[in-house]
Amino acid sequence: IIAMHPHAIIPLHGFLWGAICDQLLPHMYGYGGTTEFAMRLPVLRHILQYLSVGSANKERILMEMQTNGQNLFILPGGVAEIFLSHRRQQQSDNNTTLLPNTQTIKARRYGLMKLALETGAIIYPAFVFGATDLLDQLTPVEKRSRDDNDHSRKTTTMLDFLGNMMQFMSRKIKGGLTVFYGRYYLPIPYTPQLSMVLGNPIHPVVEIEDKDNAASSSTAMKDNVRGEKKRTCRRVENPTTEQVEELTERYVDALQCLFEQYKEEAGFPNDSLQII
Repeated sequence: IIAMHPHAIIPLHGFLWGAICDQLLPHMYGYGGTTEFAMRLPVLRHILQYLSVGSANKERILMEMQTNGQNLFILPGGVAEIFLSHRRQQQSDNNTTLLPNTQTIKARRYGLMKLALETGAIIYPAFVFGATDLLDQLTPVEKRSRDDNDHSRKTTTMLDFLGNMMQFMSRKIKGGLTVFYGRYYLPIPYTPQLSMVLGNPIHPVVEIEDKDNAASSSTAMKDNVRGEKKRTCRRVENPTTEQVEELTERYVDALQCLFEQYKEEAGFPNDSLQII
């Protein structure tokens, strides 16, 4: 499972990654999961199908992973991360200098962790720096981490109310519904620098089904790229709540470390990551 954050308003970085893998690394990419709403839109549906993307419902994913032996590419933040996305602000006296920014992502996805335990799939966390700078939106929604002890509340504005309403409607239709814009206030993306980083593999359980497990994790990833036998962990048919929560915490910690390790090299040394 390659789990990428953030989702951003429109995951153009996901399209780029999908296109590269579909053409050059088909054994690594496999199957991409998206919402049912996206698969109902005529033009978008055909583009997604060309990129080997389909519904993210559990039955379809299990069929692709277990029956067809495919890897899974997914943006776990989904609709929730759409409304957490906002473009970085720039200093008024220097349009090339970005102000410090707090990137908020929705990474505590217990369903995805349970899926990994049930299928024995190894998780590769991924983060794309600059993804939220491609577009901006009129009604971003601010969220606080559960570890945030600051209970001060800002005055609710009409845009805040509109943002919450659009987020509620998006959950109902299971698709993003927001007012977004780019260059010249048109749906033309900005051109920020994008840097994708891939974290170390996360094994849901210790046991590996492939007995030839003397190779390193990097070799395992290369095997997937070449189309050789994929290494998977021992499957857990009925994961306990404790197992799911433990894997979730390891996934969250891996994302936090991945962000801190590469943020300076990616060009955002003063940014911070908030995981909810």
